[in-house]
Amino acid sequence: MTPLALQLAVEESKVTPGLLGFVVVAAIAVATWLLLKSMNKQLKRVDFEESDKPAVKSDAEADAEADAKRKEGNGAPVA
Repeated sequence: MTPLALQLAVEESKVTPGLLGFVVVAAIAVATWLLLKSMNKQLKRVDFEESDKPAVKSDAEADAEADAKRKEGNGAPVA
C-alpha cells in the first residue's frame, strides 16, 4: 500500500494508545505509589521536636566564632 492509501485507511477516531500506552501509564502509577509509600515510611522516622540551639548560625555568629578561634590559636586563618 502506498502512504496515501495508509493515511486514508486510518480513521482519526479509531487510533488508540494501545497496550504500550497502558503499560507506560500503569508503570508510572505503580512507581508513584511506591514512592509515596517510601516517603511516608521515612517521615514516620523523623523527630519534629524543636531544640534549644539554632541549626544554622548567622554570619555574625560564624565570624565571631572564627575570630575567637584565631585568637586562641597561632593567628593562622581558620578554614
